Amino acid sequence: MKHYTLVIFGGTGDLTKRKLIPAVHAIAGKDPGLSFTVLGVGRKPLTDESYREFLLPGQTPHPQVSIHYLIADIETPGSLDGLMPRIAGIEKAPVSGRVYYLATSYTLFGTIAASIGADSRGDESFFTRIIAEKPFGSDRASFKKLNRELRTFFSEDQIYRADHYLAKGTIDNILRTRFSNPLFESVWNSRSIARITVAVNEALGVGNRIGYYDQTGAIKDMVQNHLLQTLSLVLMNAPGRPGETAFRKAKTDAIKKLYFRNEIRTGQYRGYQEEVKNIHPGSATETFAELSLYSKERRWKGTEIVLRTGKMLKKREALIDIEFRKDPCTPYCSFDISPNRLTLHIQPLQNVELAINTTLPGEKVALAPVKMTFCPTCEFTANTPESYEVILKECLRGDKRLFMCDKELDDAWRLTDKILAAVRHTVPATYEPGEEF
Repeated sequence: MKHYTLVIFGGTGDLTKRKLIPAVHAIAGKDPGLSFTVLGVGRKPLTDESYREFLLPGQTPHPQVSIHYLIADIETPGSLDGLMPRIAGIEKAPVSGRVYYLATSYTLFGTIAASIGADSRGDESFFTRIIAEKPFGSDRASFKKLNRELRTFFSEDQIYRADHYLAKGTIDNILRTRFSNPLFESVWNSRSIARITVAVNEALGVGNRIGYYDQTGAIKDMVQNHLLQTLSLVLMNAPGRPGETAFRKAKTDAIKKLYFRNEIRTGQYRGYQEEVKNIHPGSATETFAELSLYSKERRWKGTEIVLRTGKMLKKREALIDIEFRKDPCTPYCSFDISPNRLTLHIQPLQNVELAINTTLPGEKVALAPVKMTFCPTCEFTANTPESYEVILKECLRGDKRLFMCDKELDDAWRLTDKILAAVRHTVPATYEPGEEF
């Protein structure tokens, strides 16, 4: 049996309780050949028993999962001195690997890395890896500082920078749809595609994340990571050779060639000012952003790229929409018809739709768009793994294709800094909750 140790900094946080612990149990439940020792690290005065009750009210952990707790205030010097002895006392031997999950503010990553750095070059009989949760800084300068702090103690191969959007099944399906279907890859260029839209719309507001969100806004919260990462999979060229290195280089090249022409609009939903009045009266933080990007890559010259995200919109929806050009137009069409579209839905559905034009029954001349829809949940009964289950499994396997490297993040922040500079002194327009904006 393989045994893994998972140390979670931010062990009493919402992410740990709602996502990470269920993910560990899901992995253990599917594979009787592995087990986990989980150590949560947090400030709350809990015992091992009360911590288990906090995570799993009225339940007991899976037989292959043992859960423990360490009280530590990471911001207090010396508070993590007892970490390594605690791990040694609860760990089952022989251990196959240790994973440190940084589910805290990025401002604490450096302190944590310094505290566990000795383990990064320790026993060669097992691997040591860290998973760092986004955001990775608040601008390019802070990202570079953060990256230096992590790289002081860990190699790039040991650092897994997680963006849970990349672990969604539909995101992986982008590459499979493109590269396994010559029908699509042959027209995957600016000669055939007029516009690419990546959108993540949310029907809810900021909620209890108001303190974090007001310092961040839609651009840094969504555009810099989720949307650009998704877009890179749409734009990237086929990797020149198999393997993780070529794959990540292709993604990085796609982001690096993007540029911004100051085409952007921002908004703030009505009611946001009431939510933020106690911490930031008159806040100009955007809760909606829509912007256009372009690529220097020859494949994409002339294609408009639209990124859109916002809160309190009409409905919850995340998708990638590929709009094909109408030209050249044959005698059977006119420029009044709808363009062909390929739409990959990310959430709440994961359908793939292809819109084409055809005559309607009983009509001899009129053309109308119809959708050919593939519904995975209609075709297959297997459950799709949750994003954090995928993140943990891929880290244990040592596969970094679903994780971000430092070079692509550096290029993403370079672009995002330019976008933020364009809106720094603007006031977002007000929009009504639930409306199309």
